[in-house]
Amino acid sequence: MNNQALVRARCILRANKLVHRPKEPATAGVQNLMSSRVASSFQHHRFAFSSVAQQEQSSTDRRPSALEQANLDVITPGHSIFVLQKYAADGLALIRQSDFIKLCESARPGNMKDAKAIATALKEFRRNNRFVLQKAGARAAVEGMIRSSIPNYKELYGKPRLHAAVFVADQIIDEKTALYFAIETELVDQVLGEIQQALTEMEERGMQLKIEIKEKASGDEDDDEKLLFKTLRVTEGLVKVLVNRSVRPEFNMKKRAARNYLKRLQTVAGPELSTLKLATDIALSIGGAAVTQKDIVDPYAAAWWTKGVVDESILKAIADAESREEEAARAAAAEEEAANKEDDSEAEEAGEGDEDAKDEKE
Repeated sequence: MNNQALVRARCILRANKLVHRPKEPATAGVQNLMSSRVASSFQHHRFAFSSVAQQEQSSTDRRPSALEQANLDVITPGHSIFVLQKYAADGLALIRQSDFIKLCESARPGNMKDAKAIATALKEFRRNNRFVLQKAGARAAVEGMIRSSIPNYKELYGKPRLHAAVFVADQIIDEKTALYFAIETELVDQVLGEIQQALTEMEERGMQLKIEIKEKASGDEDDDEKLLFKTLRVTEGLVKVLVNRSVRPEFNMKKRAARNYLKRLQTVAGPELSTLKLATDIALSIGGAAVTQKDIVDPYAAAWWTKGVVDESILKAIADAESREEEAARAAAAEEEAANKEDDSEAEEAGEGDEDAKDEKE
């Protein structure tokens, strides 16, 4: 038998062995699959249990924070910021979010120094200690500043409330405080609501809210006019802050700037309809329809996610205010014309009287 015949015979024998090999029962494969699934599930639950146990152990073994180590008898924002500045003076120790929240929660009602201490802490910690403000910290800061800046008078009227709300709004707009990155729309609405309530109270006391908007201040404005102008400015700023954050400006930044921006960014929430309504009411009561359209509604409509659509109630409020302003302007012009005619007639009568007296002398 030659080599080819031997090779052919071996191939036939090997094929017969493969064909006649006894097959495993189907239940064996299913049992193997089920056992592997049970084993993997047991391993997953064991890993989850071990991770939870590690977290609990790490939370119990956590080192005390700076304020916990200080163990202050009296906790105020002033005492807390002193302790935290001393703790992180070398620039190596990082300030915990929980310590900052405690600092804000210790703000006393009606104490403006505490509100200023919170604003100082926001600027100081961001600049020197790589402090990243989170949503909880931003909420505690805004609520603490509102609580401390509003005087606790028995009868609180509009102007002190307006001063307090403008102060808090100014801190939100200020880039140095980093509230831009973490403040939620709900808190902005709360500040705008305080401004609107203060303006309503001032108007009920007979104060004229409408002011003439000038491109450059002349310096002759009284304190009330300066306060109203600043109120209008911070209202516009709050809307623009939310709009700018919501259009995702990091897409147009360079890589390093975008990376640093995203490290601090906690929310991209933009202005809601309630925000736009509050800002519109404030701007209409102070600046009028033209200013509201230009500085409040147009920046909102320019955002790509609005697609240029503005709620009908907002547009109707602006149109009604514009018609009222036109009627008031026509009435003022008619009144001025009548006054001028009366002055002219009095001048003519005075001239005729002088001529009669001159004729009598002659």
